[in-house]
Amino acid sequence: MLNFTALDKLVLSNYSSIEKECIYQVVCAAMVVDGERDPQEYELVKEIIDIIGLTEKEREESRQLDEPTLTQTILNMNDLQRAYVAKFIAHMIFADGKVTEHEQVFFDILLDKFNLPKDPDNL
Repeated sequence: MLNFTALDKLVLSNYSSIEKECIYQVVCAAMVVDGERDPQEYELVKEIIDIIGLTEKEREESRQLDEPTLTQTILNMNDLQRAYVAKFIAHMIFADGKVTEHEQVFFDILLDKFNLPKDPDNL
C-alpha cells in the first residue's frame, strides 16, 4: 500500500521511541475517527508499524502518552519527519476508499495542531 524509496526508509528509521509511539497513536486515532475499522486500515497500521520499526514495548508504552506530550513531541520533529506523519495520517484516512466529513475535519485539525504540510503526498 505504501511505497517508500531508500531515502524515505532512511528518514523513517531515525524516529526516536517516543516519536514512533506518537505516530502510532495518531494513526490509530485516524483509523477510528469515522466510527469504523476497515480491514484495509488494520493492514495499513501493520505496515506503518513495520516501516517505522515500532516494537511491541513501544506500542504498549504509547498507550500511556498524554495529549500535551504527544503534541509537543510531534511539534519538535523536523519538517521532513512531520511531513511523513502527515503522509501516514492521509493514507489512513484514504485507506478504506472514502473520506468522511469527520475524517476531513480531523485531518485539518491535525495539520494545524502539528504544523504539518498541507500536501504530504508531494514529498
